[in-house]
Amino acid sequence: MTRKVLSTSSCGLDDFDIPHDIELIRLHIMINGVEFIDGQDITRDRLKHIMMNVATSPVKTSPATKENIALKLLTLYQKGIREVFITTLSSQMSDSYKIIKEVADTFADRMDIYVYDCKDLNVCEAMLALEADMMKHQVASMKEIATRLDALRSNHRMLFTVDNLKYLIKNKKLTAQAGFFANLFNIKPVLSVNKEGEIVPINRIRKIERTYHYIIDEFERMLVENSGNMGNVFAYILSSGDKKMVVEFSALLKKRLGIDHLPVLPVSSISMANHGPSGVGLCYFKDNIPLAKSFYTAV
Repeated sequence: MTRKVLSTSSCGLDDFDIPHDIELIRLHIMINGVEFIDGQDITRDRLKHIMMNVATSPVKTSPATKENIALKLLTLYQKGIREVFITTLSSQMSDSYKIIKEVADTFADRMDIYVYDCKDLNVCEAMLALEADMMKHQVASMKEIATRLDALRSNHRMLFTVDNLKYLIKNKKLTAQAGFFANLFNIKPVLSVNKEGEIVPINRIRKIERTYHYIIDEFERMLVENSGNMGNVFAYILSSGDKKMVVEFSALLKKRLGIDHLPVLPVSSISMANHGPSGVGLCYFKDNIPLAKSFYTAV
């Protein structure tokens, strides 16, 4: 096989026992001035422990270096790989896409490299990478793979809330002044990813329990528009690792909609580093469902 799929480690594939042939381009995480390589020097569980139990300066994330990306591509070339499809987390969240594209262009005379902006991260990015990996074995062209991923990406939605705002404030995702008033009035954001791939607040609600209701309201509205049919919907709970939030949200989802079978999937280390370990949300693909669904329904 002379084809290969790569993905940025923000997809979180390290955290799942899923068969695949994808190699990861690992982002970096900086904690108290010490740099770690995501999934290599630090795991998601260790990062969560540090963020929750050790006083730290802001946790920072950064892309893989040009040198590391070039070395990975060169290694693949020396192994006989001539076509590479690379999925990256959203170019609006990281410079990874830009840097990888720049390096890929220097290999244009040796390899055919397609760099694809997932305009998302976490499980959505992982599922797109897995889709590309499966299609690679079906001898689909890279353009055909990209077209399929476009269809999946445009039919994915994330609704996510964060209970502890200090990480958003530390990482300047929220101004200190806005954070002060949000904490004062117990206001919690409901976050989503827009079409451009930016994480944006779509609502600000007092008390975390009300954000759960808002998220479930939005999901119920989609189901009503879908005639109550879950047959063409793959939904999952996205968790930063706060078990109490997952239990509360799951109980409310069951009480209101009678749904109690959704897989609970973790955010990636990169996502946790930027938004903290106290978040929960509901995500779904509608109409276009990834082939990798079967891997995640068993989680």
